Amino acid sequence: MLTIVVADTKPFRSSRIGDVMKQHSGGEVIIIDDTLATIADLEQYLYPSLFTFGTPIVHMRFMLEAREKDLTPTLVKKLLASPTMFLFEELSLSKSLLTSMKKLGADIHEQASTSNASAKSNLFGVTSLITMRNKKDRWLAYQQAISHYPIEAILGMLYWKIRDMAIKEKDSQGTYHTLYTAMLVAHAQAWQQGTPLALAIEKVLLTH
Repeated sequence: MLTIVVADTKPFRSSRIGDVMKQHSGGEVIIIDDTLATIADLEQYLYPSLFTFGTPIVHMRFMLEAREKDLTPTLVKKLLASPTMFLFEELSLSKSLLTSMKKLGADIHEQASTSNASAKSNLFGVTSLITMRNKKDRWLAYQQAISHYPIEAILGMLYWKIRDMAIKEKDSQGTYHTLYTAMLVAHAQAWQQGTPLALAIEKVLLTH
């Protein structure tokens, strides 16, 4: 089973996700982002334990937008055939992907975009703050981003950019390798200690 909820407004996403949860109540809910797994890793959830009660739900948050090519037709067919409910929550996805997913049998909940093209580009543009030299400019870019988008969506873009820069520098002790490690540590500590994730990431970015 595969459901995709796409909207740039939180109330729409929350409403549709709530409906899905009600339909499959009683099962374990696993929430993951791209710091915990990749799209390919979803195969490990295809066959739930015999001791699992109810329908298990794997809820992926803002993992797919920058990695649409990883959701291959072969993988989609496996997800659809699984007794596990796979739920993708996204701000936006390409029309071509959504069309192909519908043809394969995925359940699509899409809201007409309420943001203009420049607002969408700002989410991708947030990656530019990684290479900004001026801390004030970096802080302003980050504040603008978190005022429009969930920190989880921003994190996905930042991790992607930092990984790309780390590969290019080819130094395990380099600036971007160090930054990536610091981001992961801050992310984990925020969840463990219950501190605001956006603030934890902000501190890391401003010490970079």
